[in-house]
Amino acid sequence: MKRKTYLNIIKLTVLLFLAITRPVCASDWPMFRANALRTGTLLATTEARFTGVKDWTVNVSDSIQSSPAIFEDSIIFGSNDGNIYALNLIDGGIKWKFYAGNWIVSSPAVVDGKVFVGSYNSKMYCINAATGEMIWQFTTHNSIHSSPAVADGVVYFGSNDGFVYAVNIKTGWQKWKFKTDRAVQGSPVVSDGVVYIGNNEGKLFAIDCDTGKLKWRAIVGGEIKAAPAVNNGLLYFTSQDGKLYCARIKHQAVIWRYDSKAQIETSPLVQNNKVIFGNIKGWVTALDAKNGTFVWQYKANEAVYSSPAGFNGRVFFGTNSKVLVCLDDETGNLLWRAPFKASIVTSPAIATNCIVVASTDGKVTTLK
Repeated sequence: MKRKTYLNIIKLTVLLFLAITRPVCASDWPMFRANALRTGTLLATTEARFTGVKDWTVNVSDSIQSSPAIFEDSIIFGSNDGNIYALNLIDGGIKWKFYAGNWIVSSPAVVDGKVFVGSYNSKMYCINAATGEMIWQFTTHNSIHSSPAVADGVVYFGSNDGFVYAVNIKTGWQKWKFKTDRAVQGSPVVSDGVVYIGNNEGKLFAIDCDTGKLKWRAIVGGEIKAAPAVNNGLLYFTSQDGKLYCARIKHQAVIWRYDSKAQIETSPLVQNNKVIFGNIKGWVTALDAKNGTFVWQYKANEAVYSSPAGFNGRVFFGTNSKVLVCLDDETGNLLWRAPFKASIVTSPAIATNCIVVASTDGKVTTLK
């Protein structure tokens, strides 16, 4: 009896050691823009302060435009070589890859152990996150740029065929589709039973999740290709007309807008009462999230296509000048710049112990 008790104590000690020493990364960044509301910020209690020192780099065979997701100890993303990859977060080893037949620019969402990601071959895939085996595929009538959102057992996404789709995540069967008349390259956000998504005609749609019927829409002056964000009853979205818009969801209307004077491709970051975004002239701008008043600006050397990510009072984004930039989100002051060998158009993914960055030369890098 004493021997059995002693062995149990040893087993418990080992388990506790593994729990303590295992990297804290479980589902830290499981989808594009980090969370279901697409705010682009990691909420964590850690006091980690990243310094921009590179840990490891892995090279795949083609450019990466699919922003990575972090699920448990895996980094999951798509590549222009047609593969969806899962890398080990600790050392970058390839855990699995799945060939999707064409470019992947859609960013994956990982929910309930399943990876959802779209492809240029017009398919939305559901893949086992642990093994890389396909569970189901759903075919649209054109390529898929849109990064999916998952809520209440349904995956929502747009297609270049002009439709927004709602598909059951267990069966892969269509629940409904909504016609927008133009390509839908924007990524959806789902909040309180409504899916919000833009199209290439400059229309932002609010669609009932249950019925697929239009609740309201906003029309702006340029294509909407980025994901909106929802925070405190407000909906933020950017447009290629150079403006960031804020709509009050309760009133179903835009209440303010800010003109950045240049085309915007990035999704907004909402953090610490600010909304932050970049444009193709290299300006990264922070506004008061309530009223849109100017707070600060930072000028990068070249265009910013990388949607900024936030963590612990910091703002991270890549640029076409081949650097990852870290700013203080209170002042906009530069804290550090990490050099790369190619442009960064993807959005950084953040775990509590590292930053994951994918670049256009096909490299994935972690930084501490």
